[in-house]
Amino acid sequence: MGMTGSIRACLACLMGAMLLASGPAAAQSSRSQSVFGADPNLSDGALALRLGDFEEGIRLTLEGLRAPAGTAHSIRTRSSAHNNLCAGYVMSGKFELALEHCNEALRLKPNNWHAYSNRAVLHALTGSVSKAAEDIERGKRINPDAKRLREAEEFLNMRRAALDQSSKPR
Repeated sequence: MGMTGSIRACLACLMGAMLLASGPAAAQSSRSQSVFGADPNLSDGALALRLGDFEEGIRLTLEGLRAPAGTAHSIRTRSSAHNNLCAGYVMSGKFELALEHCNEALRLKPNNWHAYSNRAVLHALTGSVSKAAEDIERGKRINPDAKRLREAEEFLNMRRAALDQSSKPR
């Protein structure tokens, strides 16, 4: 199932916003450090994802999650890392892996509205529009003012329109 140019552009913009919270200049700021502590792989993985190097971002994040037992990460850190992997895999077109990591982020931290937002985009891309709408609503119950959830909802509406258009007889 191919995406139209406008859907593709919207997805790139949306996923960029999901990964790029404060801009590339702020990527090594305290925001990244506060979530990922001193783990350079998780911080560098987040930076690579923000800059669009999904393969490297995924590699570094996976490496960071394999921390030695003595340096175990907090639940919040692990949930954030899995959420980053979800977004990276979505942008890489690896939807099954993306879903696994979105689900793991939510298993670890059920109130992670970022993961609901990412999973909603994933569901919208794969045609599961009702699941996407459910995830957006779940996320809004946690953070009703989240810009990313509004953007995910706009993307879902675009996907619905595209799916409706493609199912009409010609």
